[in-house]
Formats: sequence, structure tokens, C-alpha cells
Amino acid sequence: MDPRGSLSVPRRAGAYPGYPQTSARQYRFRRAVVLVAAASLVALIAGCLSRSGSAPAPLRLAWVFSPASNTVTIQVTPPDGTDGTAGRQVLAQSRLAVSEHGNGHTERWSAAGGMMQVPVPAGDRTSLLVQLTGPQPLTRTLTVSAPRPPRILTSAASSGRWLVWTSDPLRAGPPQTLCGTDQVSLVAPQQLAVSESAAACQAQLQLTAQDGEQAAVPVTIPALSKAKARAVPLAQLYCFANPAGRAIYITIDDGWTPSTEVLDLMHQTYLPITAFLIADAAEEHLSYWKDFVAAGGLIGDHTVSHPYLTKLTLAKATTQWGQARTQLGRWLGQTPVMGRPPYGAFNHTVEVAAARAGLTALAGWSATMSGNRIQTWNGKPLAPGEIVILHWVPGLGHQLTVLLAAIRALHLNPKPLTPASFAGIAPQRHSLSGD
Repeated sequence: MDPRGSLSVPRRAGAYPGYPQTSARQYRFRRAVVLVAAASLVALIAGCLSRSGSAPAPLRLAWVFSPASNTVTIQVTPPDGTDGTAGRQVLAQSRLAVSEHGNGHTERWSAAGGMMQVPVPAGDRTSLLVQLTGPQPLTRTLTVSAPRPPRILTSAASSGRWLVWTSDPLRAGPPQTLCGTDQVSLVAPQQLAVSESAAACQAQLQLTAQDGEQAAVPVTIPALSKAKARAVPLAQLYCFANPAGRAIYITIDDGWTPSTEVLDLMHQTYLPITAFLIADAAEEHLSYWKDFVAAGGLIGDHTVSHPYLTKLTLAKATTQWGQARTQLGRWLGQTPVMGRPPYGAFNHTVEVAAARAGLTALAGWSATMSGNRIQTWNGKPLAPGEIVILHWVPGLGHQLTVLLAAIRALHLNPKPLTPASFAGIAPQRHSLSGD
């Protein structure tokens, strides 16, 4: 008991014999050891958390098809936005394998790293299994559709040249010479012309489709003496015209429903239009067609009554062409020099009949206007040299406005269609069906 009346607590130093009192120096040392251990533990935990939170970025698989060689280039790369160092290290330790399954067998290719080229068959769909083995495995399935190679459909002599028709639209390739002297030229999207020589020969014709697909096709070029054009005069049919100056040609058929909107457009824009008129239809609206001619319109022959000329005899087909040509010239002061067979139906007899009636050429078409929709022969946008067909029907003015907007957007230039427009263009063997 404390003399002041309070209890006293005994000192700890003497309470537990055998445990000496800790000095201040020892206390500071022990505290430092504890702090260092705690800091090390915190750093270790942070490092573990950091490693677990930075998972390797996923790799990217890309592929490109080359139609010229019919190969697929497959490449595995680090993702965009990364420095790529870690990805390149992963790819350096990886192996890429590609398998093709089909035709009852399996083709397999493999290469170290992340890129390789694989051949695929033309004109077919190919399924490729892509597998990357290594630190970051990857498996994908690709489906590649390779376009078919262009091929020759038919060939024939015309005006001292050998014409070749192909299955697909072509693009101009490097200059070709067959048989040593025969020059090859692209005269229409699906037509090649070969200059003929005195001797026949066999050669390989190189074709390059617009999609890039290539083919070497064997051809036989006959001797000039055996390939001369027929002596019978013909008014041959053309579905394309001269594309110079990004020209495009607007034609309108029949004539039963004249359109004041079309005349207004012609006056406002000096728009060149060729009207292929049925004589029976033109006779009912002669004042309109005189105004059409005065506005700069051109008149073409679409026969007297719009029959299937291929079902008529040569004499009757000649009358259909000749009578319409004479009447239109007398009524409108502009005698047609071009015609268009009704329904696009023509053959050798129709061409002979047109020539006998005084026509120098027949115009087909490569693009049509149905409602407000433009349909080209190959399903692609309008191109220079196209001949567009419309009809004199209700709503023609709006159709023509839609067509002109598309023409301007493609930077094409409407031009008058005349026989001179077909200079250097190969005639067609077939045309689109229509009316």
C-alpha cells in the first residue's frame, strides 16, 4: 500500500526471473527488422497481383486473298495499340498450321512464326482450319470463296479481226501478241479482238478478269483467208459505245406516252437523247416528236408495229424496218440511220433486213431502268460506254431525273448516240431481252 493511500503496481523487471530487461538499442533493432519484413511482404503481394492482372493480350488473325495467284495469306499479329514486343516473342516460339478439308482428303501446311501462304482452288469455296501452337494457342476456321477464272465462250471472224467472247468482264492487261504478229485488244468488257495474219496458229491467250482472276486459255487463230467477214451487208448490233470522255448514252423506246418533263430537261440541260420510235406510236403524237427533234433529240427506227423480227421472213423484216424509216423521216425531217430490234431479238436475218432498209447500225443496250432502279448488264454501277434503255411510259420524267443524278454522281457525261459512237467497238452476238 502506497503511503498516500493508493495501490502500487510492481515493476515487470523483477516479476519474471530469467528475462532480462530489453535495452533501447535492442528495441530499435527489432522494430527495424519487423518493418523491413512487412515492406518485403507488401512488395511480394503487389508483384503477384500485378502479374495476375496483366494477362497476355489476345493475338489477332488476319487473312488476304490474292485472285492473281489464288492464294490466301494468313497472318497472326499482336493486337493494335500494343508495343508488339511480347506478341513477337510469343510468335517466335509458335508454329502456324493450316488444314484444308475437302474432296475426301486433307491438305496441311505449317510454318514457324505467324504468317504463311496457302493455295486455294479457283471457282470454289474452301474451308481452312488455322491453328497456332505455342505459348498462346489459337484456333480459327476460315471460309474463302475464290472467283472462277475467266474462260472463252465463243469466237468468230468480223471485219478482218478474230473476235473472242469471254465469260466474265475483263480488264486491260499488258500488251499481248499472238503467233508473233497478231495484236490483242480489249474492245468491250467481254470481248477481245485479235488481228489476223496470213497463217493459222495456236497460242495461249492471257485473260485477266475485273476481279483480278487470271487464266491462260488456248486459242486457235485461223488464217485471214479463211476468216474474212461475210460479204452480205449487215447492220450489226452493239450493246456498248465509245467510252471516251466518260461518255454514257441515254435511249428511250416506243413513243406511246410522250413526256413534257423530258422536253423540259432537254431544254434546261441540253440533254442528248435518242428516241427509238415505233412508227404507229409516233404518228399519234407528231407535234410532240417535232418538238423533240427541235430540242436536239435524235430519232431511231423501232419498226412499224413492234413485232418479233426473228419470227418474220427476210422480206417482212425488211418492210418493218424500211417503212418505219421512211415514215419517220417524212414526218419529222430526220431519217433514222440506226435501229433497235423490238424485245432485243435479233439474228443474221434481222441484221441483213436492217441493212437492206438503209440502216447502218443497230443499238442494243447494257443497262435498263425499271421503276427507279438502274440495272446494268453485270450488276455493277454504270460505267463509261454504257447504253441505257428507258421507255416512254408514265413516270418517265422522274425516272430520267433519278438516272441523271446517278450519272452525275459517277462523273459520267451523256453523249449523243450515232453510228460513229460504235467506231472501234466490237458488235454483239447476243443482247439483253426487253422491249
